[in-house]
Amino acid sequence: MAQEIFNELKNKQRTGTKHIIFQKNNVYQSNNSYQSQMWCQDKGQLQNPGQSSLFSFSDGVLNINSDSEKLKGELDLAPFPNLRKITFQGNVQFNFLESIDLSKNEKLSKIMILNQNQIQFFRNNDFILLIKEMQSNRIILSYYEDTSRNVWIEKYKYLQEQAIMPYILVEDRKLEQLEAEIAELRQSINHKDQIITDLNKKIQQTPTLNQFRELNNIALGCSELNFNKLKQEIKRLKLKDFNPHFQEQKNTFERLIATAKNRAGDSLKSILDLLLRTNNQIIESEDENKNNSFTQGQLQGQLTTCQTLLQTKFTPEELQGLLDKQKELGKLEKHFVILQQGVYKHLKETFEKMSQFLQNWWTDISTIELLFYFISILSFISIAFFIDITFFFSATIYIIIVIFLCY
Repeated sequence: MAQEIFNELKNKQRTGTKHIIFQKNNVYQSNNSYQSQMWCQDKGQLQNPGQSSLFSFSDGVLNINSDSEKLKGELDLAPFPNLRKITFQGNVQFNFLESIDLSKNEKLSKIMILNQNQIQFFRNNDFILLIKEMQSNRIILSYYEDTSRNVWIEKYKYLQEQAIMPYILVEDRKLEQLEAEIAELRQSINHKDQIITDLNKKIQQTPTLNQFRELNNIALGCSELNFNKLKQEIKRLKLKDFNPHFQEQKNTFERLIATAKNRAGDSLKSILDLLLRTNNQIIESEDENKNNSFTQGQLQGQLTTCQTLLQTKFTPEELQGLLDKQKELGKLEKHFVILQQGVYKHLKETFEKMSQFLQNWWTDISTIELLFYFISILSFISIAFFIDITFFFSATIYIIIVIFLCY
């Protein structure tokens, strides 16, 4: 920002500044070389006569060169709390300045334009003043106005009554910033509301624990909730209900194929088989999300060729119906495989657990315990079926010998 040029000023000079004069470079050098030299001496520096300087300070007056490229962007005069008057001298022109902030200069009461052509001043400068609303009817602007007799008369007007120096109220500027922040907040709130709405939809679509328990009671009775068991039971029931429908559709499709082959005859039977194989490859590539355009193009071309050759025996609608039926059966078969995998996986896990249990039981049991189990079983059989006691003892001795040989 432009007020960085004031970093070299001492604090005493800032608080002591009561009047700021903006001058062109030529006027600045000729009229204020002495003041510039005094200011440099005050800072412990030397300056040759006629040397260009950005500003000078003397007796509460700060002279600023308006031609400097350092005066660009926004110039904030807040570093000068005791500033009372600002003067724009001669044909002053700011080439890079965009605004002068006076909103913090509460003691400022006068702005003077020492130029006999206020229209030229208005045309040559594009900067605006930043002031508070209370300053608009407190700061007086002094300028010269040409009368009909070519006589220049000095005029005095409050800032809110003049049209030479444009200004913006900082309250309005802050209001614009607040409105922009409010708009951003509203946008953020709307975005979060949308996220909350989406989450609520997902929550509504997600089964609750009570719903799982209700489903568990329907499928497994009033047993403890176990998600894996519930899932397997649902798959088993679904497979039980789905299997007849799948077999029926499969048999229907096989009958359609057999009828179509008989209709095609020996000459076109191989073409019909190629048509079905090609269509099946296209279905598989779609299910696996294979985006090989070259392969897809080859398969589609081969399918079209087969359809063209078969149109001597079939209508295009009949061929398309056959392909659609194959695709529908493929989806059913895929669903059937998924259900079977789930049920068979559960049966396999159950069988493995039983096998592990029997293996552990056989490893841990002692010979005496095993002998006791077999004698008890044989005794029960002998009593139940009235087997001769001699046979009972013979069988018992034989089993004992076998057990000892095995161990």
